Amino acid sequence: MQKKTAKPPSEGIKKNQSLRKALQILEGMTKINSPARLQDIAASLRMPQSTLLRFLNTFIDFGYVGQDPDTSCYFLTLKLVELGARASGSYPFQASLSKYVKQAAAAFSESASLCVEQNMQMVYIATEEGPGRMLQTLHRIGHIAPMHATGVGKLHLLNYSDARLEELEQKFGFPKYTDHTITNLKDLKRELEQVRELGFAMDNEECEVGVRCIAVPVKNFQGQVVAGISVSAPVTRMDKQKIEEVSRFLKEISVKAARELGWDAEQGL
Repeated sequence: MQKKTAKPPSEGIKKNQSLRKALQILEGMTKINSPARLQDIAASLRMPQSTLLRFLNTFIDFGYVGQDPDTSCYFLTLKLVELGARASGSYPFQASLSKYVKQAAAAFSESASLCVEQNMQMVYIATEEGPGRMLQTLHRIGHIAPMHATGVGKLHLLNYSDARLEELEQKFGFPKYTDHTITNLKDLKRELEQVRELGFAMDNEECEVGVRCIAVPVKNFQGQVVAGISVSAPVTRMDKQKIEEVSRFLKEISVKAARELGWDAEQGL
């Protein structure tokens, strides 16, 4: 069955094509991961070199792109990181909830994260590495993750009606990342019922092989899940006993965090 393509909310509205190209260039350069020659960037973006050069020169003027004088290769500067840091700080509850992320990381010497939903995807807005532990997962500020394959994503799906879940399926599908990934709506609904019953969500190597993640919700005064706090660790360290310890600790954090946002956490998940 062919999936329907959801129309973006801006369809039918006139757009600035030059700005569209500029953003495509910036996003494309982030995927190259190293300084690159003009012709290589143009080939990657399937864009004429003359057009690309005009944009790159403008980016250089504004400090977003640099050029190595010896190799003539172009690279993104840290000014984009500065913008990202400012954007992450614009979330109304990020500053108050970040302390709980640090507490969780310190308590278990593992990686902890704070995530929110944006356009049916999860965005990491705060991360903390455990002392002495540098788990190389996909969890970093600004990273986009799928909802169906992450603990924090499943928590936000508790806000979804059946119709909304079907919309998610039509828009993104349920891609398989590992052999453990949930790939159909029936199994996902069953999983969400379990999450509601347990009071926490788990990513059991569903998004990344070798990594387990425990996540708890943070609700606002309306009782909606507006953020998720998670702890991630290799499966060798996140055993059954550790899962119980982490989930119990995070549930306590969830109660405190929700109270800051005006929710009576005693009403449950």
